Amino acid sequence: MKNLVGLGIALTMGLATTIYAERCPNAWPAEGENYASGTIDGTNYSYEVWRDGYNAYLECYDDGGYLVYSKVADAIVRFGPKFDEPKTFDQHGNFAADYKFRTKGGGFGTPYFLVGIQGNTTEPKTEFYIIDYWIIKDTADTSTFGTRLGEFTVDGDTYDIWQNTANSHMGVQGDSSFKQYFSIRRTKRDSGHVDITAHFKKWEEHGLKVGKITDVMALVEGYKGQSSINYFQIDYFNITESADSTGTTAIAKRRAPNAHASDRNLAPLKYYKPDGARAQPGQRVRKFTR
Repeated sequence: MKNLVGLGIALTMGLATTIYAERCPNAWPAEGENYASGTIDGTNYSYEVWRDGYNAYLECYDDGGYLVYSKVADAIVRFGPKFDEPKTFDQHGNFAADYKFRTKGGGFGTPYFLVGIQGNTTEPKTEFYIIDYWIIKDTADTSTFGTRLGEFTVDGDTYDIWQNTANSHMGVQGDSSFKQYFSIRRTKRDSGHVDITAHFKKWEEHGLKVGKITDVMALVEGYKGQSSINYFQIDYFNITESADSTGTTAIAKRRAPNAHASDRNLAPLKYYKPDGARAQPGQRVRKFTR
C-alpha cells in the first residue's frame, strides 16, 4: 500500500489554452521509471508519486489547491512535511489537517481508493494511515488492513483501528517487514478537520507504539485500477503543527485554506508536448488544449 504549488495562466486564442509555471515541475515519473519525488517550491512540503505503468502526476497551484491525474493500474501520491530530525509525537506540538477535495472520473476508475493522512516512523519502523475517504468495492480487500484492534470517536465519527504486517511492496519503507497502523473512518467524507495526534494517542492505548516521526503527509492512493483517465482535485489540504513546549513548530503552514477554489475543469483533455507533438506515456506535458 502507499502510500502541490503552480501558477495557472489562461489565454484565449481560438481554443482555450492553459500553461502552468510549475512549483512541482518534476512530479511525473520519467519514462521507464515508477517513482518521482521533490519539494514544492516556496514551501517546506515534499511530494512523492508512485505509478505502475502509464501516467500519474501531481499539479500545484498558488491558491492552495492540487490536482492528481492518473491513467494507471496503481497510483500513489503523497505531499506534506518531512522532518530532518525525527521525534516522537509527544515531543512535537499537536498535528492536525484540514482539507477539501472532489473526485473526477470515479476515484481513479479503481475498486480500491484511499484518501487521508499517511506517514512513517523509526524506532520502530512503521507506516501509519488515517483514512477519511475510501472506495472498497471488494470486501475481501479489507484484509489489507490486517487485524482489527478496536475503535474510538474523534472529529465527529468513529474510527476503527487496524494493524497489519507488511512485507515487500511499493512503499517508502523499502522491502523489509514492518508494521502498518490504520484508523479507518466509518462514514467517509470529502472535507473536514483531522486531529492527527489524537490518533497517535489512541493507537498507543491499543498497544501500537508510535516511534519517531519522519513525515506526516496527505495521501491519495488507488490500485487494481482499470487504466482509465481520472482526475482528483484537492481544493486545499493543509497539515499543521501547533507550537510545542519551546514555542516552536516543525511545519510552516503551506497556505491558508481556500474554501472557494475554482473547479479545475480539466477533463477531458488532449495532451501535447511543447513542440505540439502528442505526448507519450511517461513524458511530462507542459501545455494542453481542450
